[in-house]
Amino acid sequence: MKLYPLFFFTFLAIAGCKDKPKPVANSIPRPTVSPDGNRIAFPNTVMMRSFTTQPTRSETIRTDFAAPGHVAAMVLKSSENPAERLVLFDDPSLSNNYTAILQHRINIQTERGNLERVKDLQAHGAASGKEVIEAQTQLANEEAAIISDEATLKLAGFDPEELRRARPNTILVVCEIPENQFGAITKGLPCTLNFTSFPNERFAGRIDNVNDYVDNTTRQIKLRISVPNPDGRLKAGMFATVGFGVTEGKFMTVSRDAVVTVQGRDYVFVQTGPQAIERRAVQLGQQRNDRIVVLGGLRENESVVVVNTLQLKGLSFGY
Repeated sequence: MKLYPLFFFTFLAIAGCKDKPKPVANSIPRPTVSPDGNRIAFPNTVMMRSFTTQPTRSETIRTDFAAPGHVAAMVLKSSENPAERLVLFDDPSLSNNYTAILQHRINIQTERGNLERVKDLQAHGAASGKEVIEAQTQLANEEAAIISDEATLKLAGFDPEELRRARPNTILVVCEIPENQFGAITKGLPCTLNFTSFPNERFAGRIDNVNDYVDNTTRQIKLRISVPNPDGRLKAGMFATVGFGVTEGKFMTVSRDAVVTVQGRDYVFVQTGPQAIERRAVQLGQQRNDRIVVLGGLRENESVVVVNTLQLKGLSFGY
């Protein structure tokens, strides 16, 4: 009889455990990313606190820019034909192209004269229509061939017409600059060159050609720079560093911690709302200390994320 109270209280304890509700596990809130990765929305402002922002600002800074180059050609006066220029390239294949262009020009003039002669003979009954077609075909073949050789030279940074007009005793330096530096570079801009062979001297040059295309792999643009070489000391194939001067002005800048690079392109993340961030492609210029010049893609006083940008990079690009 004395054991009944013990069993009774044990039963109540077990029953109480059965009636107690079990805790429900809540899912962890996650940010929402747009299909193109350009917009990231956070479920609450608490998650946004880890992404500190700074406003873009404009400031007066001094920027300079330099790029490696090499002497790709020398221009000399032809001893056989003073009206023509003798161009010595450091790449033998370009020499072949330029020589072929000169020959094609001669052939085109010859074929044009021949076509006019055949047409005149046909008008007087001394030539057939077949002969006219053959003369037209010969001219067309020469015109097509010269286009191919001209394209090869232009891809290497040379314009055949400008080569024919280049001053004798001049070297032509080819260098490549990043796409994001192109905005500050224009044809006719003076520059200073330092050659490895003459480390203590500076040579004055001028940009006389900017290529019409950006290399799809390197995202570089070729420039051609002419440099007087009256004493012939500078030779084809020599290496140089090309300085494009110092520019002082008011430029928009961001912290270097704000920039991420993916497949050769630069991006920053801009806070556009209390719980929203947008990925923005930007064009960058020179870096000064911990700030980078922004040439395009941002507006004044936009809030750019400067902390935990790699986390945003992973969310935006999926890795």
